[in-house]
Amino acid sequence: MKAIVKLWKHYLYDTKLVHKFLSLLIVLLIVEIIVSNFYIRNNAADLLTKEVRTTSKQFVEQYVDNIGYKLAKFSTLLNSLSSNETIKKVFSKTAPARSDYQTVDAQVRQILNNQFPYGLYDLTFYPLTGTAAESSIFIKSPDEETGNWKTQLENRYFDHYFMHTEGSYNTELLSILKPVYSPDGSRMTCVIKLSLFPEKVFKAMKGVDGEHSHQLFIIDNRGNYIYGQKFTGMDEYLRFFQEKYGIIYNGYPVEDYAGKEGMYLTSSNSASGFRAVYYFAYASSLESIDNLNRTLTIGILILLFITLSAGFSLSISVNKRFSIVLDKIREVSQGNLKITSSRLGNDEIGIFDTSFTRMVGQVNQLIDKNYVMEMKKKDAEFMALQAQINPHFLFNSLEIINSLIEVEKYDTACEVNARLSALLRYSINHNSSGIVTLSEEINYMNNYVYIQNIRFGSKFTFHTEIDESCLDSHIIKLVFQPFIENSIKHGFNGIPSGGRILFCVNAREENILISITDNGKGMEASEFAKLSARLEKDDFDDFQDQNESIGILNIHYRLKLKFGTAYRLTITTKEGEGMRTELIIPKI
Repeated sequence: MKAIVKLWKHYLYDTKLVHKFLSLLIVLLIVEIIVSNFYIRNNAADLLTKEVRTTSKQFVEQYVDNIGYKLAKFSTLLNSLSSNETIKKVFSKTAPARSDYQTVDAQVRQILNNQFPYGLYDLTFYPLTGTAAESSIFIKSPDEETGNWKTQLENRYFDHYFMHTEGSYNTELLSILKPVYSPDGSRMTCVIKLSLFPEKVFKAMKGVDGEHSHQLFIIDNRGNYIYGQKFTGMDEYLRFFQEKYGIIYNGYPVEDYAGKEGMYLTSSNSASGFRAVYYFAYASSLESIDNLNRTLTIGILILLFITLSAGFSLSISVNKRFSIVLDKIREVSQGNLKITSSRLGNDEIGIFDTSFTRMVGQVNQLIDKNYVMEMKKKDAEFMALQAQINPHFLFNSLEIINSLIEVEKYDTACEVNARLSALLRYSINHNSSGIVTLSEEINYMNNYVYIQNIRFGSKFTFHTEIDESCLDSHIIKLVFQPFIENSIKHGFNGIPSGGRILFCVNAREENILISITDNGKGMEASEFAKLSARLEKDDFDDFQDQNESIGILNIHYRLKLKFGTAYRLTITTKEGEGMRTELIIPKI
């Protein structure tokens, strides 16, 4: 367990971002292969049932409808023949003449339109009285026939199709018997036998999908085999049908039957009493599933290979450019601020490198300036104070960026970099008057607090209550940061968490009250007395010797220089109870 935890921590904190992505992708692809193989293998029966019911059931129903359409044409033909008044009159005679039979032949040809329908093998009239004329095409004596269909005639099995053999070659035929009655309907005078080639009627059933493991056959409404491919295992389904249903009528559904080696699907519709049964072998389905499994696995492995190849190429490129950026950060952290842009592209890495290089160059220019000489001159004193920046804060910020990049928190590093750049840009791009809006100064303060929050984590929280009507009022630059810094550095010194800073802006009739309150350690009475005495001085000579209070003294004298008596500063503090600073500035 410890080894797993150690490996997981190494993955989270010590592995490069690109390698994390590649390793995660590889694991996901391997899991997908295992899960898909396991799922398909263990759910083959369910997959088979779904496949059969969605693809084969519809085929069976359409196939039976097609058979019904073919047989309907012949049923219409039989109805026309058996209801023809001329034919009925001829066969009702006790001894029809030859001319009468010729009349019947003419009527049949007229109904057939002198065409022999596709699939028709034979159409014969068998008179039950009289003698058939030898010259007739369609009329024969039943005594002349020896086929096994005569059993159906003797049993008066009319209006139902049945299979039988006929002729010297034992031709297999699909036939139906239709009785013809006398004109008054009192007696049966003749029987019409219509015989069809079964392969023409059931043409679509052969070779459903070209495999011997898939079988289609025809049964009647009593579950008797009629036509189709015969195979081992068919009897178990026929027994199931006969035992469960006995006889079944058109439209009554037959449930799917799962046999030992395959599944039987029976059509709901029937064509003249016939139903189609489709047999789907499990073995074939499992073979198809195995083929699918192999294809899927090969495809995923190919995808894995392509992904790894592209990933490693990307990894080499990203690592090389990141190394250049990290080397620059290390040089800056060691005090070398003279770095140049490396032209690493226009993506996030290139943008970060360009911004960082530009930022360090600007910082280098700031550090090279001689502020002491400028501050000796009264007219330049105000602008020199504006441009002041704490190098420790800069280097701490750079260390924060460096640390974030090392732990691969690139989004946060970029955000800190952007905010630090904004701080620097704001501090050095001043105008001649040094006046900004409260909105701009508060935005600068928020950027500073964000960076400090990243540095100190949960050490303190920052809250604001701002009257938005004051945001367009004006104030000098870089006013609030030293007070916030004082609360963090001194007020919360030694406090691990729970610090709270409240920044408020409230409008008055002629001025604005700005307050900064913290719940830190406060100041000792002696230290506060010293600070109060320094704040009472009228000039700012030798402010650099004031050490810890330089930030507050800086702000105090800058505001006095700009606003004169309209400005007031009030600080209240007590050891252990925090500090509250109030600034009053005019509305301008």
